[in-house]
Amino acid sequence: MSVQNSHNPLAQLNDIVGPSSPSFWPLPPVYWLLSSIVILSLLLSLFLLKKHRKQRLKQKNALQQLRLLQQSQADFVSLNQLLKGVALAYFPRRQVASLHGELWFDFLQRYAQAPLFDNKQKFIERLYQQHSQACSADDYIQARTWIAGLPKQIKKQTGKNKEKRNHV
Repeated sequence: MSVQNSHNPLAQLNDIVGPSSPSFWPLPPVYWLLSSIVILSLLLSLFLLKKHRKQRLKQKNALQQLRLLQQSQADFVSLNQLLKGVALAYFPRRQVASLHGELWFDFLQRYAQAPLFDNKQKFIERLYQQHSQACSADDYIQARTWIAGLPKQIKKQTGKNKEKRNHV
């Protein structure tokens, strides 16, 4: 040791070591929460998109079948079968399959944007005629309107049912 170093006590100290830079891993809990929210949002969006596409495909197929019925000048019974098939695609089988006559007419009216097929008695007569005549252009227009508006009417009716449950 030199004489100069022995007299200076600071000379015996080591250099100051600065803190190491912080690591990005493990992530703070906030980042885990944010990434979880983003992933769940993406999954929910994909689920809703798939559901929406499936609904649109149902509607598109029904409208295409309606066009085919119109081109072949189908009778009222065939048109009614198409409407029943569309209802079965959107509702549980136990809710729709057994409906006929007045109950079926009321069901159609409940999920229609505007009243369908003039009146109930005429509708029932047309359903059960042995030799049904071809549908009119108005019948096809009303059926198209019912099919196109059904998803909106279902949401509307579902919203009304929820309100009723909340008020009770």
